[in-house]
Amino acid sequence: MTPVFPTEAPVRDASPLTFRCTGCGNCCRSLRVAVTSFDVARLASATGRSPDVLVAWLSPDAVDMTGEPQSFVELSAGRRLMVLSQQAGTCQLLGADNRCGAYAARPRDCRTFPFDFADVASAANAAQSKDVSTPVRRRLALLPLSDCDYASDAQNDLTLLEAEDRARWHELQNYETLVAQWNRRAWHRRRLHKSVGSAAQFLDFALTVK
Repeated sequence: MTPVFPTEAPVRDASPLTFRCTGCGNCCRSLRVAVTSFDVARLASATGRSPDVLVAWLSPDAVDMTGEPQSFVELSAGRRLMVLSQQAGTCQLLGADNRCGAYAARPRDCRTFPFDFADVASAANAAQSKDVSTPVRRRLALLPLSDCDYASDAQNDLTLLEAEDRARWHELQNYETLVAQWNRRAWHRRRLHKSVGSAAQFLDFALTVK
């Protein structure tokens, strides 16, 4: 899933692996974090908060999910994207010290932010993509950062970042499968003029799958 950027921001001319978070907390204020049911389950277990309190629901016109429409859930209120809830424009998990209150259980998108992997377009990659035993070459970059006073003096481990990114996509694909199942059921219920289902009902459905 891709975070929602309110404005475009230039990326500094430095290796992405040198990125170091300075703890300004601005990304926890300016961005909305799309979450999966797996993210929500971890957060609920770590914080003791109810899943419905941890999330909010955005309509398609409030978020840019170009290329990832499979994450939108069909609800009685319309198509919605599940995101981490905010309080007064700030992630509810952000503490007064600008530190995450559930860091060990933070969502996958937060774990990989602001690193972004993109497939390198090539004939070799096209052939490799058909062979799951052969890794596809990918290019690492930083997502556009708005109002972020980050430093460029770190040495991040590319292998660990790649592992985090694979875990993120694995969970996202599993979540999208759950959403597709729910949406098919919603489509049939709508044809029968029945209630599609609420956000709470979707959470109950999605969180029963481990």
